[in-house]
Amino acid sequence: MKKLIKILLLTLTGLVVLVGAGLALIFLVIDPVRYKPTIESVFAQQTGLQLNIAGEIDWAFSPVFGLSINDLRLSNSGARQELASLSRIAIKIEPRALLDGRLEMQEFVADGLHINWIVDASGVSNWQSGDSSAAAEPAAQATTSTSSSTSPSADGTTIAAAVQQITVSNASLSIQDAGRGLNTTFSNLNLSSQNTNLENRPFPFELSFNVTDNIDGQDAEVSLASTATIDFAAGNARFDNLQLKLNPLQLSGSLAAQDFRNNLSWSGSLASNTFPLTDFLDMYLRPAADDTLAVPGNYSADSDQFSMRVEFNGNSQQINVPVLALTLDDMQVTADAAYTLGSDRAPANLRYNLAANALDLNRYTRSAADSPAEAAPAAATAATDTALPIDLLNSMNVQGRHNIESLAVGGLTFTGINASLDVLNGVLKLDVQPIGFYEGQITSTLNFDTRQSPPSLTNISSLRNINLALLAQNLPMADFAAGRLNLEALHTLRGSTVNQLLESVDGRSSFSVADSAIDVAMLKQVLSSISVLSPAGTGDMVQQWPDVVRFSTLEGHLILAQGLAENQQLNVTLDNVEISANGGIDLNADSFNYDVLLTVFGPPAVQTVPVSELYQGVQWPVLCSATFASEVSQYCGPDFGKVRDLFVQISRNQVQRRVQDAVSDQVPADLQDAARGLLDRLLR
Repeated sequence: MKKLIKILLLTLTGLVVLVGAGLALIFLVIDPVRYKPTIESVFAQQTGLQLNIAGEIDWAFSPVFGLSINDLRLSNSGARQELASLSRIAIKIEPRALLDGRLEMQEFVADGLHINWIVDASGVSNWQSGDSSAAAEPAAQATTSTSSSTSPSADGTTIAAAVQQITVSNASLSIQDAGRGLNTTFSNLNLSSQNTNLENRPFPFELSFNVTDNIDGQDAEVSLASTATIDFAAGNARFDNLQLKLNPLQLSGSLAAQDFRNNLSWSGSLASNTFPLTDFLDMYLRPAADDTLAVPGNYSADSDQFSMRVEFNGNSQQINVPVLALTLDDMQVTADAAYTLGSDRAPANLRYNLAANALDLNRYTRSAADSPAEAAPAAATAATDTALPIDLLNSMNVQGRHNIESLAVGGLTFTGINASLDVLNGVLKLDVQPIGFYEGQITSTLNFDTRQSPPSLTNISSLRNINLALLAQNLPMADFAAGRLNLEALHTLRGSTVNQLLESVDGRSSFSVADSAIDVAMLKQVLSSISVLSPAGTGDMVQQWPDVVRFSTLEGHLILAQGLAENQQLNVTLDNVEISANGGIDLNADSFNYDVLLTVFGPPAVQTVPVSELYQGVQWPVLCSATFASEVSQYCGPDFGKVRDLFVQISRNQVQRRVQDAVSDQVPADLQDAARGLLDRLLR
């Protein structure tokens, strides 16, 4: 027995020595540097790109047994900058294949990969070869040889790839697109997969990275995991158990593509977790320094919970979204859509339906009641111009239907929204059926005809029986009036940009307020200021007026001609008061400027706000010129120069009337004409 054990020990020892000697012989005899030109040659054959192994190639024992290749650089003959670089890659190989002169790769472990994707203003990327035909030939060869796992090099060495696992760590990607204004970096990119194959066998993979927008300075951390099943020969791919994480958002679902090598079609479904929407908006969509979009009021994370679900499918000709469901607390929005790509014979076509219950978006919009003085100035809109999507409207037809139970936005509430949006042959039509608005209704029809030169927009709108007292609770600028507002408006605009439309507005709005109660504080302020210049003893012409006056008649109109900046004509009648104004709004300066004539009539007009007979029928000149951010009390004031002239004329007329009366009473009839002529010359 002892002899047998001794023999076994000697045998095992000999085998170990033999294996060790064999491995040593392999490492001494087989120089890994010999594979450098082989790898470079095969890579060029398969991709048409130039791989330069600038560093050393040596045997690796960690993290895998195989080859260790350092400092790899990828370039394109037509690009000035490297396409990619790699600090180190370890390739697990099959030792027995080395004895047959083959390089059989089973696993890749890459570290320090960096990829540059640069697109110039003309849309040409650095990955595109200057010789398109030369680039196309290797790509075609790569496609046809995919089914084979071996590729011979120029020197006859065979490289085989049966990759079971791929690990990429500390990778990065830089994207610069001059045409689209993109400058984005993907960093800390890590990829791992097991049993990787393209032969329709499932394999899991995980991908994580940080993405940074170098223009806006925003960044995000993203991770992706799935089980992939790819049949490259058949052109099919599935990604099941898909998990995408973009804190606080998590998406799960599946994606599938069929026949992507010939006639691509695809389908999928995604569903999110329930997460605080405000946190997501603040992290990724709202600029950090912009607090104008901050959520007004007190909303906790418990009352800001959002989730979504979507199903989609399509092919090279169409995209379908049969289900899109959004939920925010108790609010629900559902939609479906279908998009068909255009062709030489027919334009693209989009059809969609949108339905929702009661939507309260006040938390995401700033209402006028919250901070009227801090509202974004109109100058910000007017300073920059925005082109209208003329080409898009001419390239597609649209049929959209909207049905919303109620919508609260910007502090205002709309109910029973039923609207249709249609685009046909370059003509957009928006038809809004009667919408509930503060116990009244709003209707509107808009037509935008892009076939005309310049494009023409026509809008017909009406407001009926609007309760101004209720409206003023959410719209402070309306708190000067109570009653029932009715308005009819017709306007035409022309242009291909927003500013061109604003500068071309023509039209008329007619309005009336029934059962009105109007705050006349500003009117009293102006007339009281005028009274200061009146002749001694006349006193304040409006001192007995109440602050709020009920008028039996309140009606008027506003005429716009060639834009908002000037030529506006406003006329308002309130029983025995008439206001007429001419002027405009300067959007760049966020201000307005109107020349106003204010007239208070005597009998037979209803004497709702009476004045002394001396001032009846006089057109008092008033200047209304201020910024919208100014106090309301500073909006208007008398034109004192013209008011003084008026008082002089009033005093002269009063003296003349008294003289005429005296002449009639005291001068003989045959001398009255001569006396009047003499006195008239003296007064002049």
